Amino acid sequence: MYTLKELRERKSVRGYSDESLPEDMRNALNAEATFVNCHESGLNFQVRFDDPDPFKGFSRSYGMFHGVRNYLAAIIDPTFGFAAERAGYYAEEFVMKAVSLGLGTCFVGGTFSRTATDVRMEVYEKMPFIVAFGHATSGTPLIGRVSAAMIHRKKMDQSQFFDGTVKEYAEALHHFPWLQKGIGAVACAPSALNARPVRIGVVSDESGLSVVARVADYEKNAVDLGIAKYNFASAVGGEWEWGNEGKFLMSL
Repeated sequence: MYTLKELRERKSVRGYSDESLPEDMRNALNAEATFVNCHESGLNFQVRFDDPDPFKGFSRSYGMFHGVRNYLAAIIDPTFGFAAERAGYYAEEFVMKAVSLGLGTCFVGGTFSRTATDVRMEVYEKMPFIVAFGHATSGTPLIGRVSAAMIHRKKMDQSQFFDGTVKEYAEALHHFPWLQKGIGAVACAPSALNARPVRIGVVSDESGLSVVARVADYEKNAVDLGIAKYNFASAVGGEWEWGNEGKFLMSL
């Protein structure tokens, strides 16, 4: 798992060099994907190197990418429970592995050609997103600078990721002092559709107070919910229940 400092060091990269990745780096990333496929039913992660085809024809559109040659294709069997959410969770783990190797990464929910990806899929499987990765260029293409500027205008204060009033946030921090670190991790999480829809709240039931993660439209935002849950659990230490309104279980 990764610290809040390490999670914050990850930045979405839209411009990549044509430098080929060394064999040891490829092996480490393939091993990461293989581990997920062996332990998570309904997920079929496939890593592809030196394949620019999915991004051809998208270079002139807003928010597009330059020089993408490598990607993780997140393929799911939607008949398995919470498949899209779990794909987001474990793809963020893959992202952090790539970042630890010195690579740039970016979740891509659109603006690429699914039919041009070099992957094997069954007719019932879906590909909700891919993750671009590689060596970041030293300079940022104009389209990337425009995209970054648009994202910066939407920058949110950390407290805005808490679903409640300022008073309720203060009360939540009193009960769960580690919540501030967790929400900080959610605030720096990437977003497959650049919507940042995940909010952390506190609910009360017969078992007492619990921290939950929620989105307004689960079907649309399940991937982002999984990404945010990974960051939160990594920074704080613990596990989430899957699904919207899933509870967080602190490590003992």
